Amino acid sequence: MQDSIRGRVIKMPFDDVSTDVIAPNRYRATSGEDRELTALRPWIMGALRPGLNDVVKPGDVFVVGRNFGLGSHRETAVRIFKIWGVQAIVADSAARLWFRNAIAGGLPVFQLKDATKLFEEGDQIEIDLKRWCIKNAKNTAAEHRISPFPPTVMSILDEGGIMQLLKKRSDAELGTSTA
Repeated sequence: MQDSIRGRVIKMPFDDVSTDVIAPNRYRATSGEDRELTALRPWIMGALRPGLNDVVKPGDVFVVGRNFGLGSHRETAVRIFKIWGVQAIVADSAARLWFRNAIAGGLPVFQLKDATKLFEEGDQIEIDLKRWCIKNAKNTAAEHRISPFPPTVMSILDEGGIMQLLKKRSDAELGTSTA
């Protein structure tokens, strides 16, 4: 993972957003493989913000409310952010299971109290992973400290997810290359 993340803020200032709202199962493709979640995309968080799929661009950073991702395990509730090319999520707080699934999927999630009060839609966010702080480019004097990730989490994120990390380790043990 790079030393810093910079991107445009997509603000979702809602608390207790469940995985059922993030990725409503009823709109998921039921036949064939839909690796890009094409059938689901128009409905992602549609109960809160219709048309979100048309707004998000690669490189964006989501700033979300408290307890983001609560509820059931739903892989698509993490995977959609990766498909969109979202660099990171900054949450007032994240639900434990969703947070773990995001890290396992290679999506960094930073928890920052009152994050939704510090950013507006379209602001430029800067996440410094050397100094472990977040700032709004509009006010670079105000730095907000975040907790550093442990080395194991950084290893997972560096490889793009837990499956990629395990494959790399397996290939190394077998003497094969991942290239």
